[in-house]
Amino acid sequence: MYSNRGSGFFTSRRSDATRCYFRSFFSINSSEPMSRYRVTISGGPEGIGQLRCATELRDELIDRGQVWVDPEFPLQGIHRNSEGMPYFEFTTTNREAISDVLNRAENGEHARLTETDEPLGEPCQDCGNIAGSVLPPVCPNCGFLDISPCPVCGENHARQNYEKISGNLFYCPTRRGGVRHRVRLIFNEPMFRPDGRFNQPLVLVKEAASHAVRS
Repeated sequence: MYSNRGSGFFTSRRSDATRCYFRSFFSINSSEPMSRYRVTISGGPEGIGQLRCATELRDELIDRGQVWVDPEFPLQGIHRNSEGMPYFEFTTTNREAISDVLNRAENGEHARLTETDEPLGEPCQDCGNIAGSVLPPVCPNCGFLDISPCPVCGENHARQNYEKISGNLFYCPTRRGGVRHRVRLIFNEPMFRPDGRFNQPLVLVKEAASHAVRS
């Protein structure tokens, strides 16, 4: 209902993505420096209630604030961060005006405005949610399992946290008594389900031949 595969959340009742892009291409004529900001929803009603709160605030900013889609990090819609909290991003030249809009908004007390330069990570292969700079092992939006737990330490690690040795051979990020364990990361087979969606987990972690390295 609230997610659109491959695109994060498009919860607005309007065609706000088109409007934001229109502004980004035709309305940026200021010589002032543009800064990238993130609005995170914390507190208030949970679940769909938080998504509605994020949608209303995003609509309010599009209508009343001078906001644009960041040309370098064009994050569209509403996403959930690694802690499961809804957030959205934009660029602006006037933080004070944005803060004023949020302070006057009905649900503004649940919004946290922060400046960010964090790169965007990979999207969830099932729903398109971007949780942050690192794709978590389990999507905080749809629960899609990107990678299985390490069979050696039993912990869930993001794919990006495994250190590549060569080919599909990696070091597990968990060290026990200074010992590093080798594992193999391989795609699940079959990769696709009958409905065309990815199988879970997308990546399997397999224990490699016994070999430990002290570091």
